Amino acid sequence: MMSSSSNPLVSLCVPTWNRAAWLRASLDSIRAQDYDPVEILISDNGSTDDTESVCRQVAAEDPRIRYFRHPRNTGLYQNHNFLLDESRGEFMCFFHDHDTRSPRIVSEYVKFMRQHPDVGVVCSDWEVTDESGHVLGFRDHAVPAVRRGLDFIEQTIRSGRSSVGAPGVMLRRSALGDHRIDAEGPLGFGDFALWFRIAERWSVGHVPQRLWSWRQDPNAQSVRRIVSLIDDYNLVLNGYCDSYLTRFPEEGARVERWRRLIRRYIFWALAFEVGLHHRSQEDTPSESPTLFEMLPYRLTDQEFKLTLSRLRAYRTGVDQSAALFILQTLLRFRCTWPLAWMTRHYASMRVVLGLR
Repeated sequence: MMSSSSNPLVSLCVPTWNRAAWLRASLDSIRAQDYDPVEILISDNGSTDDTESVCRQVAAEDPRIRYFRHPRNTGLYQNHNFLLDESRGEFMCFFHDHDTRSPRIVSEYVKFMRQHPDVGVVCSDWEVTDESGHVLGFRDHAVPAVRRGLDFIEQTIRSGRSSVGAPGVMLRRSALGDHRIDAEGPLGFGDFALWFRIAERWSVGHVPQRLWSWRQDPNAQSVRRIVSLIDDYNLVLNGYCDSYLTRFPEEGARVERWRRLIRRYIFWALAFEVGLHHRSQEDTPSESPTLFEMLPYRLTDQEFKLTLSRLRAYRTGVDQSAALFILQTLLRFRCTWPLAWMTRHYASMRVVLGLR
């Protein structure tokens, strides 16, 4: 363990709810960090399984742990915000209750943050695993070690994918300030706006090592069909655009470009869902499968009609109009194998479509 004589305190924040089956392994990987000093904060959001028993047992074993139990579920993001409010460290990490991480993740992050005092938030690459811990793929982000905040915002909006993953992030307290996740925001990407607010004033860091593993849980609170997510996604990101324009009224052209990118990404996400719907059981997964590919993906007739309707509503530009025409033609003639084929190569398709 590293000497704590000159090291800043790091708060390791663990929001949890009804994940007793995986929580112990996650806490073991947190307690095994090679960095000192840390405080470990566990916020139990009114769990009804054995979570409380697991937490009290490990808290009795480790004086670094502070365990909080809420009498009822206060909401996913409110639980995260509670931990931010209770933390005391110069740096803070979110470590989720069903994931695992390298024992070096905290020390690597602290070293990075001290080398780059202009960075407000840092994350690394990560592995994607199934429920049993089997590695399904990776999320390796080809981004600079230090990115200008506005570049991070634009790339995230353009790609619909953030290089900052909440379960493996470190925040600088002075960059966080009084910013918090919108407690009433839709589940699934409410953290995007928090990273964006920090990125307005600070650079965003990236460590090109796979330092944590994200377990794809089909029963997670945020798991929904794409068609049920896109309006919430649109609401969150356009809401951020509204707030950004309020703070920076001279940036109208930039915000208008962001709004076009939001619509463009949503269209292609919906097209991806149409392809998933037409996969057969024999179809192999893509190079690094998403949670949506892991689900038994068949839309109801109503969901499928809604997806096509939302595709028409969100299309923008000649390329998407042409893509929609081709898609509808394939469906009309029941030639759907090209749609399923594209989902198996979605990473390459993202490059072709400029979603990077």
